[in-house]
Amino acid sequence: MAKGYWFLNLDVVNPVDYITYREANLAYARTHGFRFVIRGGDFEQMEGIKRHRNVLVELPTYEDALSLYSAPEYQNVRDLRRNTAIADLAAVEGFDGAQLSAAPPPEGTPEHPRGYWMAKIDVTDPDRYKDYVAAAAEPFAEYGAWFLVRGGRNHLLEGRGRSRYVVTAFKDVATARACYFSPGYQKARAIRQEASVADLLIISGYTGHELPPA
Repeated sequence: MAKGYWFLNLDVVNPVDYITYREANLAYARTHGFRFVIRGGDFEQMEGIKRHRNVLVELPTYEDALSLYSAPEYQNVRDLRRNTAIADLAAVEGFDGAQLSAAPPPEGTPEHPRGYWMAKIDVTDPDRYKDYVAAAAEPFAEYGAWFLVRGGRNHLLEGRGRSRYVVTAFKDVATARACYFSPGYQKARAIRQEASVADLLIISGYTGHELPPA
């Protein structure tokens, strides 16, 4: 069964009180079995709109991503965030289809975290976008890309969003960057930019250690 995710991009406007939200959110996550895939971390905005903090939370299912956001006990946590940050938050469905790589990249460690692409996309030419998907297959396979999210259902919970969400895992940030700048992906990217508008960043995964937000 496909996982569910909260896909979150935000700008912290009150760093001191944001720590209170962050700890309350972590406690809620522990109670309900959430897993932080991305939680802050170093990132590079490659395309589109930038926010300064990015988070991906894994939940058991897409339905859980919707219901746990709406749960009465979460509303206090949500209000703490709203009082300290400007957020774009969507519930998105995970990908459980055929992958282009034989196996997912190894789980990251504090010394060697995974790298990820987080992308939000509005497709303007669906037929041409299919050409992008075909062209990107080879570089994705070459660099061991593994899709956590690839289209699928989504529902905007806060702020601004786009119609398609994609999260791609790589063994590390260097590999994620190498794939993006590879000749094969740059050719595919040119097709994508003809057929869509995207916000895309490359970011390190969460491995249990994070500095307080600056």
